[in-house]
Amino acid sequence: MPVRFLFFLLSLYCLCTHCAQAQERPPASDDEIRSVVVLVRHGVRAPIESEIRGSAYNAEPWPAWSAAPGVLTQHGADGLRLLGEYYRLRYPSLLQHLSCEHPGIYVEANTTQRTIASARAIVAGVAPGCPVEVHFRPRQGNPLFAPSTNRLVDKQKVTDATDGRMGNQPDWFAGAFAAPLANMHRVLMDCNGSHCDKTKPDFRNAVVMHGDDLTESPVAMGADFAENFLLQYTEGMPMDKVGWGRVSREDLNSLMEMNTRYHDFMLRTPYFAQVAASDLAVHLRDTILGVPGQLGTPQDRLVLLVGHDANLSWLGGLLRLDWLLPDQTFNATPPGSALVFEVHQSKTTGASTVRVLFVSQTLDQIRNLRPLTGGEEPSVAPVYVPGCSGPAPTYACMVDRFAGIITAAIDPAMVEAAK
Repeated sequence: MPVRFLFFLLSLYCLCTHCAQAQERPPASDDEIRSVVVLVRHGVRAPIESEIRGSAYNAEPWPAWSAAPGVLTQHGADGLRLLGEYYRLRYPSLLQHLSCEHPGIYVEANTTQRTIASARAIVAGVAPGCPVEVHFRPRQGNPLFAPSTNRLVDKQKVTDATDGRMGNQPDWFAGAFAAPLANMHRVLMDCNGSHCDKTKPDFRNAVVMHGDDLTESPVAMGADFAENFLLQYTEGMPMDKVGWGRVSREDLNSLMEMNTRYHDFMLRTPYFAQVAASDLAVHLRDTILGVPGQLGTPQDRLVLLVGHDANLSWLGGLLRLDWLLPDQTFNATPPGSALVFEVHQSKTTGASTVRVLFVSQTLDQIRNLRPLTGGEEPSVAPVYVPGCSGPAPTYACMVDRFAGIITAAIDPAMVEAAK
């Protein structure tokens, strides 16, 4: 076995060990959690048009869903409620003494149905029976979750930055992902019976890339189709309906690698991430510092922000954050997953630190709606903040240093333009 591969296995083992330590190790007696900010993706929803592509490339009809396209399903809401219950047990010092009249929770969501409904589902688990308000801003001019990218983004700079990361070889994707693309074609077309139409075109050849535009490439479609299958799996559909019975759990990981890698280039490229996440990052910084501009009030100990997978990827790209879940691909953003920012304070010294975590139910926990309040818990992975974090397993940052990292990463002009 090559030495490099052995080193990789050893590194992976150490990382997973640190994940377990971060999940299982109770806070030190000198340590007190002062506040928490949770940036979470909405729960399981019905597929949207980009994940179906007008049924142009699938030989069999897509399975029917109980909800309209893009809408949070009841299964998705139930899974998020279970996740909310986990957060309630994880942070008893913040929540156990609060009343419904003064819950100490601030919740804000993007304006889509699935994010607002997801926020309410999580709150039902965090603060059962309490009418916690879900705040949201007008659809137009909502830079926190959905920045007006058409107004703020220099599209040529996005093209140059994205293409530059691939050494001016945008067709690299098709070669690098030839095997999963071939498997995706098999899933879409390998059928028999009266509902099978094998005259549908091969999606790998149906779209001609125009210059450096990756948004309508075969890999872009493969990424979207993979997300559709992920949603089918986490919705709890019978396996004979997940990819028409042609996508196993192992296949799903391989196909989702296209999705996460594609979104790494499209969303985490520094220039685009800076445009899209600067306003959110400033609000995160000010909330952690407890200064004017913060979300909620100084009395709110838990701040819950419910957005989309893009919000996680954009912020991750801006601050150079990476995460690894045991059951999924690198930097995956499954339904209900979250970047969690815990503010800790030493009772002895008064020093405040930030610990960043990535929290997510496993795909099987979502699929089977497994309770997370007993012996089973979601995945909790510590996140290293470059230029700020201390050693494992907590990777703690001094609060002032973390605020400085955000200030250095953002573009003040983007924050001002987003107002």
